[in-house]
Amino acid sequence: MRQAALGIVLALLAGCAPKYRVDRLEAQALPSDTRVVRADYFKADAPHLQNPDLSAFTVRCDDPKVAVELVGWKEGKARRPQRNRPLSILIAWDQSSSLADTDPEHRRFPAGEQLINDLPNDARLGLVNFASLDLVYADYDIRAPMGSSKRQLIEALGYLRGSRFSMHGTPLWNTLTDAIPRFLANEPSERERWVILFTDGQNDVPDFVVSRTHQDALQVAQAHRVKLIFVLLGNEQTILEYAAVRQTLEYLANATGGRVIAVEQAQDLREAFGEVLDTLEYAPCYKMHLRVRKAGGFRRGEQLTLRIQATGGKARTVTVRME
Repeated sequence: MRQAALGIVLALLAGCAPKYRVDRLEAQALPSDTRVVRADYFKADAPHLQNPDLSAFTVRCDDPKVAVELVGWKEGKARRPQRNRPLSILIAWDQSSSLADTDPEHRRFPAGEQLINDLPNDARLGLVNFASLDLVYADYDIRAPMGSSKRQLIEALGYLRGSRFSMHGTPLWNTLTDAIPRFLANEPSERERWVILFTDGQNDVPDFVVSRTHQDALQVAQAHRVKLIFVLLGNEQTILEYAAVRQTLEYLANATGGRVIAVEQAQDLREAFGEVLDTLEYAPCYKMHLRVRKAGGFRRGEQLTLRIQATGGKARTVTVRME
């Protein structure tokens, strides 16, 4: 056996694990009974982990004769499991008055139209704007119910482009907490459920409205298996307590298997909405670097079942085949 590169593994994942600077590990000759294994552990399976060390992860093999050593990890992306499942997507669109300053040239609309055109043709789509455009407060307005065509969503964006801004703030948590059960809870069980939420600000409701919390929104999203993608426009100058706002959105996105795509300038929104498509297919994960050892070595084609779990996270099974 020559270098660590001898250990070529095909990994079929149901989940993922840790983080370390694998790219800095020195190549070294391995004993003949040892192979290299690489596996992915999705961040959504342990959303509370922040910069974990190796001790945060437990990896074992179902075969008691096989010893597993976690050498390191690095952050990356991996294709989502069962990616052939159809999608149900609700777009929640900010129509608050602050956009007059953050996007005076209305760049968000052609960017949103391009996103809609690029979504899979078999996706079930819907669109709401928050908050209401009427004089009477509502958390959101329905612009295109679930099951609408791409043309209907693009027409809805055209209507919003020609409309005045909402006078009722940006009720992010109320919209998510109420709209998810209404629009996505009854979608067929075989479909992946997503909310793509565009905003340039933090949660804001009038004084006479009781605001839900981000924890309320998270509980509803998790209860209905909804992943959250946030497209955030702004910076420290345009968003009050920007760091805290972004941290909250990151928490919700990681906890549901989604993502935050943040841009400072409106001219970058087309690229940001383009990244949404990548997010629908790939998820952030810890790319693990493992060594497996078995007395007498491994047979070609031999399969191992590894159990990977992070502190406070889900246990996941990884099947690897030795080549």
